[in-house]
Amino acid sequence: MAIGILLVGGFGTRLKPLTNQTPKPMLPIGGLPVTEHQLLAAKKAGIN
Repeated sequence: MAIGILLVGGFGTRLKPLTNQTPKPMLPIGGLPVTEHQLLAAKKAGIN
C-alpha cells in the first residue's frame, strides 16, 4: 500500500473569471472537480 499526499493550491489567476467564486482545485472538468480526478487516478494507481 502506498500513501500519497495531494497538494492543491494557487490563486488560479490565469483562470479568471472562473476562479472568482470557485477555487481552482474545485473547478469542474467533465462533471467532476479537478481534485476528484486526481484522487481517482491515485486510487487507480494503488495509492491511498
